[in-house]
Amino acid sequence: MGIIKLLAQGFGATARKGRILVFLWVIHFLFSLLIVAPFYFLLDSQFSRSLMGEKLFAGTDLLWLGDLIYRFQEIPPLLGGLVIGTSVLFLLLLVFLHGGIIGRIAAGEEKITLGNFFGDCGRYFGRLFRVFLLSLVGYLVVFGILGRLCSIPFRLWSKGASTEWTLLLSSSLRLLVFLLLYSVVKMVFDYVKVTLVVENSRKTIRTTLRTIRFLGRRFFKAWALFLLVGALFVIATVVYLAVAKALPKTGIGPFVLFLWQQAYILARIWTVILFFATEYGFLKAHRPAV
Repeated sequence: MGIIKLLAQGFGATARKGRILVFLWVIHFLFSLLIVAPFYFLLDSQFSRSLMGEKLFAGTDLLWLGDLIYRFQEIPPLLGGLVIGTSVLFLLLLVFLHGGIIGRIAAGEEKITLGNFFGDCGRYFGRLFRVFLLSLVGYLVVFGILGRLCSIPFRLWSKGASTEWTLLLSSSLRLLVFLLLYSVVKMVFDYVKVTLVVENSRKTIRTTLRTIRFLGRRFFKAWALFLLVGALFVIATVVYLAVAKALPKTGIGPFVLFLWQQAYILARIWTVILFFATEYGFLKAHRPAV
C-alpha cells in the first residue's frame, strides 16, 4: 500500500476520533491553567494595586530595579525548579495520554467514551513509560555518539570558512541532519508504542528489537510517511507564526491571538493523533495479523 493511501486512511481514522481531540484539548487547557495559576497569584499578590506594580509597567530607575531583584533573589531558583518540575509532569502526562490515543485507534469503530479513553491511558501507562525511559537512552546514543560524528564534517567545513554565508549554510545543514536523526528515533519508538498496545505485549526490549527489524526492511517507506505527517505540522506552525505576527497588539488583538493559539494547539494535538493513526495503518498493512 502506498504512503499517500496510508496517509488518506490516517486522515479518515483521525477524523473519526474527534472525541479524542476534544478530550486532549481540555486536558491540555486544564494543565496550562494549573501551571499558570501560581505565577498569576504570585504577581497579583505582590504587584496588584501597589506602587511597585505601577513602576513595573511605567518604567523606573536602576536603583529601584536593584531593590526589586534583591527582594526576590530566591525567585529564580524557585522558578527553575517549577519549570523543571512542570516539564517532567508534562512528559509523564504525554506518556499517559498516548496510551489512550493508541488504544482508541486500535479499538477500531468502538465508541469512544471518557471512561474507555482513560481506561486505556491507565492500562498502557506502565509499558509506555518503559518505552519512554528506553527512548531517552536512544536519544542519548544517537545524539551523543552519532550526532558528534555527523558534526565533524560541518565543523571542518566551518573552520576554513571565508564568509558568513558558509557558516550559515553549515549551521543550517547540521541542524537539518539533527532534525532528521531526531525524526528517526521518534519514529522507531512511536512504532514500539503502537506495537505494544495492539499486541497487548509487556515485553518492551523484545518488542523494540522486533520493531527495529520490522522497520529496517521497509525503512524509507515508513520514514517518508512519518516525514509527510511532520511536514504538515511544520506548515501549520509557519502559518500560525505568520498570522500571530500580523495580529494587532491592541484592542481585541490579544483576544484573537488567544483564540488563534488555541486553534494551533488543536492542530498540534490533531497531528499527534494523525502520527499514531498512520503508524497503526502502516503496521496493520504490513502485519495483517495485527
